[in-house]
Amino acid sequence: MVGVLIRMRLSVARHSLRREQLITSVGKFLLGLLAAGLTIGLAAGDFRTDAITADMVALAFLAWFICWIVVPMLAGGGDETLRPEHFSLLPITSRQLAVGLLGIAFIGPGAVVTLVAGIALVVLASGLGTTAVVFAVPALVLQTAFFVLLARVVIAALGAALRSRRGRDIALLLVAFICVCGFLLRYPIQSLGPSVIRGEAPVFSAVLHVLPSGWATSAVEAAGRSDWLIAVGALLGLAALVGLLLLAWAPLIERRTTTRSASGRYQRTRSGVLTRLLPTSPLGAVAYKEILTWSRDARRRAVLVTSLAALPGAVVPALSGIEQLLPFGGMFVLALACAETSNLYGLDGSGMWHTILAPNSTRADVRGRQLAWTLVVAPFCIALTLVLTAISGLAWAWPWVLALLPALVGGCSGAVVLLSVIAAYPVPKNSDSNPFTSGTNPHYMQLSIIPLLIAMVGPALALLIQGAVTGNMVLSWLAVPVGVITGAVMAWLCGRIACQKLEEGAVELFGVVRQGV
Repeated sequence: MVGVLIRMRLSVARHSLRREQLITSVGKFLLGLLAAGLTIGLAAGDFRTDAITADMVALAFLAWFICWIVVPMLAGGGDETLRPEHFSLLPITSRQLAVGLLGIAFIGPGAVVTLVAGIALVVLASGLGTTAVVFAVPALVLQTAFFVLLARVVIAALGAALRSRRGRDIALLLVAFICVCGFLLRYPIQSLGPSVIRGEAPVFSAVLHVLPSGWATSAVEAAGRSDWLIAVGALLGLAALVGLLLLAWAPLIERRTTTRSASGRYQRTRSGVLTRLLPTSPLGAVAYKEILTWSRDARRRAVLVTSLAALPGAVVPALSGIEQLLPFGGMFVLALACAETSNLYGLDGSGMWHTILAPNSTRADVRGRQLAWTLVVAPFCIALTLVLTAISGLAWAWPWVLALLPALVGGCSGAVVLLSVIAAYPVPKNSDSNPFTSGTNPHYMQLSIIPLLIAMVGPALALLIQGAVTGNMVLSWLAVPVGVITGAVMAWLCGRIACQKLEEGAVELFGVVRQGV
């Protein structure tokens, strides 16, 4: 079964891999190899004692552990080219299917680079004796299996929770909590790193070895000092975790292939506020439809929640004494939300056919999506920015915030529809599929938002910098109307270009997004 599924996966990749996907995959693989090389370098480092070397290796594997949980959520749930639904009619058990899909997971670039990083265990063991090397080999394999399977189970469990409408909100909040905690752990690790290098953090060192991410390192280190109870126990513990995760994954796959998403009728939306707020025109109708879709579609809400991962980048440094970043936390979330949600037509899929059939609907469709995105995303980011600025107590930050925020709000509302037209990609058609699966997302295309962001904030930022350098507050406050005008111009200009591109290539765009994956 495993061999058949692996050959199927390789065959699908060989026949469907496009240049964009190849570029993305190669880039990710090279970054992974770089991280693996750094991990091996830690194991080969010249630290004062072997215990400190083991602590540094355990610390590196803790970072790998966190990445295996957080990164798949931010990157779209991992590869699901072969999904469990494809095999629901075959006479195989869910456990057999789970084992087969696990085999597919091990031929991916993530598992390969993790296996390469695991060579650090062999390098560590080489300085502890032959017995330690013997223990390092199974520890390497078990640790890689644990990381890969843990990521699969977490994503599958969240996808299962999102099948019910009540579970969607809980699971999405859980994703936000996990992403934030993953980034929050970075800072205590950075602050305790020097103490670990000096061997002055015994409690943190013990925690590193107690956590499952450190069990492989503990087994190698214990084998080096002939502590067989800990060495064998750590390996058996990893094997037990792998077995438990495999047992947990099988029911999740069975549930996914035998149950459907909760699809009971939605109650009629109390739309009085919306109908009074939105214009009574085709544009208002599109905006109303989009707002309802944002509130009901788990996939859209998932990408919005993962955008909150940008928040710790501003808040946590402020807790460490770098409060200058605090006023810009909401803007970080806004920019990431723009990049994460820039596949509106891909999310529509074959539903885009209605836009093509409706005569003269392009402008209303694009502008309506802009308005809806602004009403859904901007209020939270604006409120967050103003609150964080007030909390920071930095008086100089107000002209910066009041100038850059409107420029970003307007610019992002235009950029999100422009990127949705020129960089759309298909997503899984099945509404019951994992909402964290982004399909064939060429992530590097989202980097095209960087020049757009520069164009959005450039004029206002130039005045702000000049005002700060010369101490001229008039220039700083003059940046506020410039930012408002820039945001309005960028929203109009990007929307106009998106309208033109959609009119010229609507059929080609439909051919891309209707494919599904």
